[in-house]
Amino acid sequence: MATGRKRPNGRANTWLGLGFVGLVVIWLAWPDPPPREVDDIEALARVIQSEIGNGTQKQQHHVAWTARNLAIERDQSVAQMVCTPCGPQQRGRPVSSRQAPQDSHREIAKKVLTSPVAHDPTGGATHFLNPQLQNTLARRGKRSGYAGNTYRKVRKRWLRTYKWQPYYRLGNTLEFWGPRKKRKRAKH
Repeated sequence: MATGRKRPNGRANTWLGLGFVGLVVIWLAWPDPPPREVDDIEALARVIQSEIGNGTQKQQHHVAWTARNLAIERDQSVAQMVCTPCGPQQRGRPVSSRQAPQDSHREIAKKVLTSPVAHDPTGGATHFLNPQLQNTLARRGKRSGYAGNTYRKVRKRWLRTYKWQPYYRLGNTLEFWGPRKKRKRAKH
């Protein structure tokens, strides 16, 4: 019985299906483009956003200087230190660079990276932590490296094992640390 419709050509459908499958195979096998290279400004801006993104501008500025100082201490660029590749804080990446920055973070990063060391407001600090957040993360114990690592334990390790000293605090939420400074002798 004729209905007026032509019957689909089985061979044509087979070739179309094979062609589609072939394109999918090529697409899946195609190598991913290499990761976009991140410069120091972008890397430092990512650190600002990831570590203190919603903090005050002063806190962001101090965190940026601290990351810059740590990169200098490690004889690395900021990008090498935190974006090979960018991601969360972990062994080999001392601070997080997981989050994409905003333009305001890029402006701070550029200012910090182009300023002479004499303008460093941190006095050479190379590390920072938030005591309250440290205790919260230690209590929750969900993130690797934080379980049981209260502020008190971290402070003890930084003082005794790493021989760092606390430099100062910005409010109750941000503490800056660095290498022990030699005491100046009083002249008699």
